[in-house]
Amino acid sequence: MVSSLTNVTTDNGYQTDVEFVSENIKHFAELDNDKFPALFPIDTDETKEAFTYRGTSAQDMKSTLTVLVTSYLYSRTGVTVQARSDLLRDVEKAMMNATAMTTISNIVDIRPMKVTTDQGTIDNYSIHDQEFQIDYTYNHADGG
Repeated sequence: MVSSLTNVTTDNGYQTDVEFVSENIKHFAELDNDKFPALFPIDTDETKEAFTYRGTSAQDMKSTLTVLVTSYLYSRTGVTVQARSDLLRDVEKAMMNATAMTTISNIVDIRPMKVTTDQGTIDNYSIHDQEFQIDYTYNHADGG
């Protein structure tokens, strides 16, 4: 996820140049202004169920991992509406086209689920979360 989100740049066909990606979330006030937009992908909940994949496959469990991508934007003028819309689309595009994840044989599906925004309530900043679910299969003897 980190490498896919790090590639969100206009040179790579996106609308946004992401400046900082980390799995260690920080408070927006702790970041220097040159670190915006910043993305923080965090895996949250995971559900598991018995699953038989293609009959006799050893992949006998299915897990659904929920991933939350928190995004921070900063604007000196406080206008973040267009930048927020562009970044929302770009993060979804990056997650849905995450080559590193989709080429893993046991990834079954990646789905965008929910967006929660601050609705412009923080001066000069916009903070929003995008939730994705990733289904994958695995052999229960390996522990997932």
